[in-house]
Amino acid sequence: MLFSFFNKSSKEERFWNWVLKNKTKLESFIHSDFEDYTVYNGLSNALKKYNLLLFPEMTLSENKVVLIITPDGMKDGVLPTQKLYDSKPNLDNWIVKKFRHPNDEIGLNFDGVEYPSSDITIRTQLNEEEEKVDLEVYIKNMNSYPNKSKTLAFLYLDHILGEFNTITKVGSIDFKHWNDELRIDDGISILELRKLIEKELY
Repeated sequence: MLFSFFNKSSKEERFWNWVLKNKTKLESFIHSDFEDYTVYNGLSNALKKYNLLLFPEMTLSENKVVLIITPDGMKDGVLPTQKLYDSKPNLDNWIVKKFRHPNDEIGLNFDGVEYPSSDITIRTQLNEEEEKVDLEVYIKNMNSYPNKSKTLAFLYLDHILGEFNTITKVGSIDFKHWNDELRIDDGISILELRKLIEKELY
């Protein structure tokens, strides 16, 4: 038997075909109490088959399903994210986004660690040659759970700066413990950092 390779589907088509096939189950999942993650895990696996660096995030907005395709802060995942987003089909009552979009304020937690974005203050150093800003990120009580606290700080950067800004406009990041005795008069918030990036680097 001869097989035609002219109609072979692309990697992007295979992923979106999986989403279309499981659209109803995914909608039921995001409206559920999240006891059964089977279909969401299937979505994650389908996305990993497309590119190992990408992750799906699902939420609801005004009763519409929001699917965010994110490279989780990895620069090498930017182009695959854009390519997959550009090939998306029309999905009724869905909003598909590429990268975590900027928010003025948001409350987040990670693996049992939770603190407000106000527990972060940042010192900045502009690198105009590379069009990036280097950061010293001070986190209150970071020493209690250093790795989880840093991960949560990264999530705040992605969600308040916007993930694309974090990947393309942030240079080096040095995390530091912010104790009660340490005064940081020249520190700025993540939202102020976003405004600095928009003013100085675009």
